[in-house]
Amino acid sequence: MRRRCPCTGPRRGTLPMVFAVHRRLFAVIALLACCVPAAAEPPQRIASLNLCTDQMLMLLVEPSRIASVSFLAQRADSSVMYREAAALKANYGRAEEVFVLHPDLVLAGTFTARATVSILERLGKRVELFEPATTFDDIRAQLLRMGDLVEERAKAEALVAAFDEQVRLLERPQHRPLAAFYFANSYTSGRGTLPSSVLEAAGLRNLGAELGLEQTAALPLEVLVTSRPDLVVKGRTYDRPALAQEIFVHPALAYLDARSEEAVLPDTYMVCGTPHVLRAVQRLADIRRQLGSPAPRPVATRGSGSATTVR
Repeated sequence: MRRRCPCTGPRRGTLPMVFAVHRRLFAVIALLACCVPAAAEPPQRIASLNLCTDQMLMLLVEPSRIASVSFLAQRADSSVMYREAAALKANYGRAEEVFVLHPDLVLAGTFTARATVSILERLGKRVELFEPATTFDDIRAQLLRMGDLVEERAKAEALVAAFDEQVRLLERPQHRPLAAFYFANSYTSGRGTLPSSVLEAAGLRNLGAELGLEQTAALPLEVLVTSRPDLVVKGRTYDRPALAQEIFVHPALAYLDARSEEAVLPDTYMVCGTPHVLRAVQRLADIRRQLGSPAPRPVATRGSGSATTVR
C-alpha cells in the first residue's frame, strides 16, 4: 500500500483550521485598530477669556477657528487688535456662555475669572493658563507655547523671528535719559513689569526701578518732582471726570511738565506681551533721540529725604 509523505500536502481538515486562525487574526487586528486613538486634530473651536490670550490667538489662527474672545478685545481703548476682533463673538468671562460654545480649548490668564476657569475644568473642558508677560523673553516663550497649543508652531516661530530682528535693530545708546511712568492715582511701573522692559529697550532708564519699586506701585508726586526725570510718560486720560485723574492737574506736576518732556502713550501698546510692544519702544526711542545727552541728576532714594546721584 502506498504511503503518503506528511510533507507533500495538507492533511484532511487542515485548511478549515488555517482559515479559522486567519479570521481570528484579522479580528484581533481590527479590534486593535479600533483601540488605537486617531491623530488628534488641531483645536477648531478655541475660546479666549483674557485680553492677552485674545491677541496671541488672533495673531496665530484663522478667525474660523476662534469660537470667542473677551469683550475687551473689541474695545479700542483696551486692545491694539480691536479691528480684527470686531467680527468675532465676544464673551464676558462667564462659564455658562463659554460652555455652550462647545470649545475644544479654552485660554485664560492666571488672574482671569478664577471661578469660571474652575467650573469649566470641572465640566471637562481643556483650559490653558498664561502668566502676564513682564519681559521680552516672556513674549517669545508665550508665543511659542501658544503656537504649540493651537498647532501653529511654524507661525509662532516666524513671529518670534520677526520680533527678534526688530529688537536687534534697536539702538543701544551710551546716554540713557531718565524716564518715569505716571498713571492715574499716582501709580508707576517698577522692576518686573513689561513697561519697564519697554523703557529699557527704548534706551531709557526707569525711575521706578531706580527707586527700588517693584511691579506696579505708588509713586508720590513729591518724589517724582524732586527726581526731575527727563521724560514723564503718562497713560491715557478719561473723558469723564474721575478722582483718579486729579493728580494730573496738580500744580506740582504742571511745574515738572514745564521742565521735562512729556509723552502720552496708549495703554494698548504695553498691556499685553505681544510683538505690538515694539510700537511703544519705537515711539519712546524717537522721543529719546530728541532729548539729547542728559546731565547727571539726583534721584531720591525711596523712604528717605536725601538724594543720591545715580548717573
